[in-house]
Amino acid sequence: MMRLKQGLDWKALKEAMVTQWRADGKNVEGRPGRPWPVHLYAPVLVLLGVKTYHARQMEDYLSESVVARRFLALRDAELKPIRAHSSRARAAAALGAAGKGAVTALIIKTAEHLKFTNGETLSSDTTVQEPAVGYPHEPGSLKGLAERSARALRKRKARGVKAAKAGIEQARRIYRSVKEPHLFAKTKEEKTKLLAAIVAQSEARRALTQEVIQHVSERCGRVTQRAAATWNRRVEVSSTLIPQIKPWLKTGRVATEKSIHTGITAARAITKGTGKVKLGMKWLLNRLPGGDLFGRRLGARADENQMPEEALKAYRQVFGEQATPKMAVDDRGASLPVAATGLKKEGVQRVGIPPRGQGAWLVGERDQKKVKSERGKTDGSIGRLKSRKYGFSHRQERSVETQDAAGQRAIVSANLITLTRDLMAQATAAS
Repeated sequence: MMRLKQGLDWKALKEAMVTQWRADGKNVEGRPGRPWPVHLYAPVLVLLGVKTYHARQMEDYLSESVVARRFLALRDAELKPIRAHSSRARAAAALGAAGKGAVTALIIKTAEHLKFTNGETLSSDTTVQEPAVGYPHEPGSLKGLAERSARALRKRKARGVKAAKAGIEQARRIYRSVKEPHLFAKTKEEKTKLLAAIVAQSEARRALTQEVIQHVSERCGRVTQRAAATWNRRVEVSSTLIPQIKPWLKTGRVATEKSIHTGITAARAITKGTGKVKLGMKWLLNRLPGGDLFGRRLGARADENQMPEEALKAYRQVFGEQATPKMAVDDRGASLPVAATGLKKEGVQRVGIPPRGQGAWLVGERDQKKVKSERGKTDGSIGRLKSRKYGFSHRQERSVETQDAAGQRAIVSANLITLTRDLMAQATAAS
């Protein structure tokens, strides 16, 4: 831990965190009021990434570990404000996915400076971040949509808006009828009929919600404006979900990339190979020699043949606009000629993409072995991120933003532990 502390660029790390905290409205400029303790939270969040603890576990660790106090270099009076789990949770939430991504870039630059990685080879692959949600059956999805809308409608019911009361009653009818297809329907036709009735009720609830939105003017307070924004989002979600359910009632075929959760709107049913379906958000993960990782979430319909160029853009965000790897490695899903042509134009010397079927390789036999090795290491790194220790997938967060932040936190933790391993190996070799 102390070698890691010596190896990190703390000035750059604090600047990156302060930039995000400032954007989140934290008092990092010394304004009147309680200041945001950057010198406390920056090392604590790094320590939190290394130990991969959640906030409450970290509370016990800070109280009991001498190593933690040495790493933070804080007096007891300074340590008390950050022992509470809520303080660390607020600091991590304010950092967000963008701040954690900036920290990832700085850790990679530190590894490059210490010659633990050179960035000559860029290996990329897509994966799915799977949130911890139940199986997305249609009645449950419509019930979740009704619950979220009703919570926002209650705020307008207190103001005497008649449509809000009607919308809440409509949501309650959906609650009562949502289990009927499973409990009482004995045939497929009966289930379809009951589900069609729930869909019709959901459409009526959406119309009532739109009527309530019309009663919200610019003169309304901040709470009401936020509620109206929530209603608009729910209307958008229902406008996507209900048209996906209606064709399924007629044809029995699930819509392509069907929405699976009314809160995590980016989560989709993503096809991976023959007959395999993953439920979640698509990510592009990139690996460098030495094991350092970086990545980001993609759109649900992101084209695999565009992934090599997207990986190159992410690479240049870390290493600079003019930086180019000597070799780019990707999955065979991006083996169309247009992907290789785009990389060649950008200056990549060797394009290591396995061909489909009996197609020809774009690199020699020696490089083919390296491509296969890098592909295996990338798959191993993805499996590492999805382990229980790092928690890239199966998270309990209930919004797209917090799921993104959880994914970036897993990447930061993996890179910090990789850097610690390399520092210890360097010290052992020197001794």
